[in-house]
Amino acid sequence: MKKLNIIPSKRLREEFRLTYELKGAQRAVDFLAGHYNIRPMKIVVDGRRVVNSDEACYDYQTSTAYFKKKGLDRFNVLHEFYHHLTYINGWDIPERREEKEADTYAKKCLL
Repeated sequence: MKKLNIIPSKRLREEFRLTYELKGAQRAVDFLAGHYNIRPMKIVVDGRRVVNSDEACYDYQTSTAYFKKKGLDRFNVLHEFYHHLTYINGWDIPERREEKEADTYAKKCLL
C-alpha cells in the first residue's frame, strides 16, 4: 500500500462518521480496517493502561488501542488507527514524525 494515498475518500470518511455515531468506535475501526484490507485494531477503554497524561495509547504487540473514558473520541480513535496502519504495513517512521503524521491523518479524516 502506498503511504501517499492513505486518506480515505469523502464518502468513506462520512461512512466512518456515521458508523462511529450509530454503531460505536469498534465498528467504525473495523470498517476502516476493511477499507485498507488489514486486520482490525481492538479498542479497549482502560485508563490504567494509558501512561502519563495521554488520553490513549497503541500497543503494537497486541494491535490494541487503549483509551481513557474522556479520550475515546473520533480524533483519538483515528490517531491511534494511524499507528495501527503504520505497524501493520511495516512503515519505519521515527516516533515524533509518526505522532505528527497521526495527528494530520486524524484531522484530514475529520474534514
